[in-house]
Amino acid sequence: MAARRGVWSFAIAAVVLAAAFVATYVFFVRTYVGQIVDERAFVGASSQHDLVYRLTGMVLGNVPTVAIGGGVLLTLVIGLVTRRFRHLLVALATGGIAVIAAELAKHVFLERAATGATDLLGNSFPSGHATVAAAAAFAIFVVCPPRWRPLAAVLGGAFAVLTGVLLVIQQWHRPSDVVAAFMLVAACGCIGGIALLLWRVPEAVPPARTLPALWWIAGASAVASGIAFVIIFITVQNHGSHLQIAYAGGGAAILAVGSALAAAGNALFRRIS
Repeated sequence: MAARRGVWSFAIAAVVLAAAFVATYVFFVRTYVGQIVDERAFVGASSQHDLVYRLTGMVLGNVPTVAIGGGVLLTLVIGLVTRRFRHLLVALATGGIAVIAAELAKHVFLERAATGATDLLGNSFPSGHATVAAAAAFAIFVVCPPRWRPLAAVLGGAFAVLTGVLLVIQQWHRPSDVVAAFMLVAACGCIGGIALLLWRVPEAVPPARTLPALWWIAGASAVASGIAFVIIFITVQNHGSHLQIAYAGGGAAILAVGSALAAAGNALFRRIS
């Protein structure tokens, strides 16, 4: 009965995340107002100091290597040492599916509408780099024993959020691209959770600790992002205005979603051994 409730929890979460992904795409990629909000955050990030810009470029250039190479290696080491072979298979499969889905969505299925909000019409939604970072974090999280998962959730979430903010600073992606990547990985992670439950993985005794601090961070960041969104929304016709507010709001949105998904993921997986 407990396993059945767990399956339903993961299934509902996956549906909610999929709906949120679609809503994010429709608003920020297909509508004029959404593109303006996203574009102002994107342009506002360009005013960062040259040193910051150079450093972020160096860091982002190594994200695929660190996330794919280091993430896969660490996942394999933890999975093999702890003999959690089912977790290892689910972790690698889930990460791979998320990355493939992101690339297909960006290059095959989704298009950026020509609304007149910007001349940059190439679709960048969702971010491949953010997907890789979040997928690597999730893979390590899954193979960790329950007592270490809260720490893995915090560190992995921080790595993904930092990558996302740097992507905006470096002008590689808009905030919605990053947020959507997190949602995509989380939805795939829910499917991975269902797979573990159907595979009859034992229940964790005791369950993993919860992460209330992450919920507070997510809530405060969401409020800050919401205020910035309202300011940009009501001044949508004032082109080029409030760029720094938009940039701060976009960064806050990335932090809010990343923190909330890390906390929620830890809560959903806390009873899976």
